[in-house]
Formats: sequence, structure tokens, C-alpha cells
Amino acid sequence: MEEPSPYFFELFDGLPRGGPGDNASTRSAWRAMMGVPPSPAILDVGCGPGMQTLELARLSRGRITALDIRQPFLNRLERDAARLGLSEHIITVNRSMSEMDFPPESFDVIWSEGAIFFLGFENGLKTFRVFLKRGGHIAVTEAVWLKPDPPGEVRKLWRAYPALTTIKENLEMIARTGLRMVTHFVLPARSWVDDYYDPMEKRIAELKRTHAGNAEALETLAACQHEIDVFRNYPGYYGYAFFVMERTREELQYEDLVKIYIDYMKSEPLEIWPLPGEPAC
Repeated sequence: MEEPSPYFFELFDGLPRGGPGDNASTRSAWRAMMGVPPSPAILDVGCGPGMQTLELARLSRGRITALDIRQPFLNRLERDAARLGLSEHIITVNRSMSEMDFPPESFDVIWSEGAIFFLGFENGLKTFRVFLKRGGHIAVTEAVWLKPDPPGEVRKLWRAYPALTTIKENLEMIARTGLRMVTHFVLPARSWVDDYYDPMEKRIAELKRTHAGNAEALETLAACQHEIDVFRNYPGYYGYAFFVMERTREELQYEDLVKIYIDYMKSEPLEIWPLPGEPAC
């Protein structure tokens, strides 16, 4: 993936969120998960500036590992956590999600709002599942097509993410990972606007004045403004959806089956007794 312009980071470092989302949707996804233990261990993958991380801390009172590759986001999250009295619930880790090396089955919940696309939806779920305890939950948001045959301008906008699919196709991918689907829902339009596009548009206007005459900066800002304009001009063709899944306690993994087979092969041969009236072997 091409490295973003420094002006892209300058824009996003000043936004409340790193992508579409809202605290009400975070709460809805959290409440759909049954049997989460008290003070759960939570991994927030690609946490960005951490608005949802703070909400998870309030909801769970657990221990959250907030992972992101951009240190300014983590610094802001740490400041906000301290201001809100939530520091004891959040530890930040500067690491790429493609380089996670946590012990297997170490988290009760794995969360990722707007970031799983970096790994790809199905591959991301398979990666997360390694670190998830049995009986644990995964909750992610992912961009999806909501209407067939989107206009050319919409398709052009999403050309950089050719893996974009429908909710139905994502549900099929979830089934292939062995996770149990708990619930899914489309985020409301305000998830794109209130804490994302509205503040982004104001920030774009500020940075245009700051970087007047800087062609590279203005090109980056124009591209971000175009994204906002396409969303407004073609409502309902695409959106973000929340997917909440569970790793069941009863599952037998491939490794379990191998162990059962090896133990069986090492066991003493069964002594088969003849039935009454049958000759002994």
C-alpha cells in the first residue's frame, strides 16, 4: 500500500476519529456479546486516536491493549485516557497489525473499527482468531456495498480497495473462519458525519489556508474533500457495517484432532472379546 502524504497525516491527526463510527454503535456491538467476563482482556487493533477505545474502557472496566502504528494517535489516546481517569484500563502498543506477536488465546475480546481492511477481511479474522480465547468475541467494522451497480464515480473512489464486497459475502467469509455470527448491522449515516466528515471538512479549510500555494498539500486535501462530496452525492450505495462474532468453546481445531489421533495410535490395542457362541480370534 502506498505511503500516505505527510499532509494526509497532518489532516487526520486533528480529527476526533480515524474513520466512520460513533459511540452508540460501539455500545450496540458491545452489548450484543454475551458472557464477557468481568474485567476482560481486550485488544483494539488499529485503534487510531482511540475514541472507541475510551468507550470500551467505560463499558468494560477491563484491560485494553490499544495497538496502532502511528505514535501521535497513541499519544493523544494516552492524554485523553488520563484526562478521563481511564489510564489504568488502557495500555498502548506501537506496532503494525501484521506484526502482532501476542501469546495465542490471550484476549477475551478483539475489537477493530475501520482497520481490518489493512489485512483483508477474511485474513484479518483468521489472524485475530489466533489471539482469541475460546468463548471470546471479535467485533469489527468494514466497508461494504449496500446497493448494486454503483455509479462510476463511486466505483472510482473505491478502486483503491478492490476487496470491497457485500454484507452477504462477508458473512460467507466469517463462516469459513469457523467463527459463529452473533449479529451485524449497518452504521447510520451520522457515523460518517458527526465525528468524521464534518470535522474533516473544517480541518481541510484550515489547512488550505495554511498551505496555500503548496501543490502537494492542496492535491491531498482536494482528494479528501472529493471523498466527502461523493458520500454526499451518492447516499446509500456504500457504508460501514459492524460484525460481531464468537469463537465457540466447543470447537475442535485441527491441532486438537491431530492430538486425538496421535494419542489413539499410541494407545494399547483394544482387546476384543468374542460374543457368546462365537469362536475366539
